[in-house]
Amino acid sequence: MGNGMSNFTDFIGGGGSASYPTFFLSKSQTWVPPQDGNICIHVVGAGGSGSIGGQSNMQNMRGGGAGGYCKKNSLAVTTSGSFTVVVGAGGAARITNVDSTSVYESGYDGGNSTVSGTGLTSTLTANGGEKGARVTFGGGGTASGGDLNYTGGNGRTYAGGGAVNLTNTGTTHNATVLAQDTGFYAGTPQIQGNFWDSKEGVLMGGKGGIGCRNPTSTNSSMQTLVSDGGFLAGGGNVMCDQANIYMSIYGGAGGLGGGGGAGILRNTKGAAGGLGGDGVVVIQYLPE
Repeated sequence: MGNGMSNFTDFIGGGGSASYPTFFLSKSQTWVPPQDGNICIHVVGAGGSGSIGGQSNMQNMRGGGAGGYCKKNSLAVTTSGSFTVVVGAGGAARITNVDSTSVYESGYDGGNSTVSGTGLTSTLTANGGEKGARVTFGGGGTASGGDLNYTGGNGRTYAGGGAVNLTNTGTTHNATVLAQDTGFYAGTPQIQGNFWDSKEGVLMGGKGGIGCRNPTSTNSSMQTLVSDGGFLAGGGNVMCDQANIYMSIYGGAGGLGGGGGAGILRNTKGAAGGLGGDGVVVIQYLPE
């Protein structure tokens, strides 16, 4: 149930160029600019985790909401400045060993991410996404203090968790249900590309997980169908209400900032909700 896509080092410089580097911050810390220049700051809240439920609650179990997105378009910095970075933790997996078709459990909210420091007139805040719950979808986290402040995508029944809302246009950042048993899609951020190549004021993310219901594959391969989300994207719901299935089922994990998918098993025992993606702060030096 680990969200491998969130497991990178506390402080990574990558992308951009030698003159205009990009820094990916996955842990709370004090960040000191390594060179003078202008930077863009992206702040992403953590995603909420998905709910769990038995067969009789399948139609009620939701994925978690994505974290909010706050962006400071440009800020002049020098090596004498410093910034306090707080990175929120993704919602933990909800787990149950109760053997019942009627059990339901909500996930956990994601944590808030913030940046404050030299030259900023207000704290950049991206709040965590809400937990997936019974009946109530996981709402996306709000944001404030930046030049751009966007609310994260919502989780949905059958579909999965929400994605980070990078442009505030369209609806792909919300989990989508086309029709029952026709298409269940977790949220996908509007700007697609290699997250590690993000530079010059742009943040890119991956594809949302695809929700899966009653796969026809053998029990031994069912776990390979867990639909984890890419960076900034939601994890898909994983649902199995078939009789005589005795194995673990868990929702897809959200990528960084994405909401986790719900995990639904006929008799609940062995089900787990998908992890919410951890928050992240990305700092990019900009060409002058």
